[in-house]
Amino acid sequence: MLGRGTYPCYIPAMGDTLSIRLDDRDRKILAAAARRQGTGLSTLVRGLAETEARRLRRSAIRAEGERVTAYLARKPEAQSEIETYSTPIGDLP
Repeated sequence: MLGRGTYPCYIPAMGDTLSIRLDDRDRKILAAAARRQGTGLSTLVRGLAETEARRLRRSAIRAEGERVTAYLARKPEAQSEIETYSTPIGDLP
């Protein structure tokens, strides 16, 4: 039995509702794309937003990794670890 507020692993939990305003031209373009894909406008826009959120999340993770690597590159005691587990020290900026 599931507890209150829990979801089985096969049902993704939806977040809060987001309302957006689009000008008529953009809405028509997106609605036409949704029709071509056989989906609703909300589903199309949600998919676009989720894709962009994943891209931004991955970009932030990569940037953080680059900052950590650059920081460690300035520490002589960390150079052997960087060479073992990351980019060779000669390839760092």
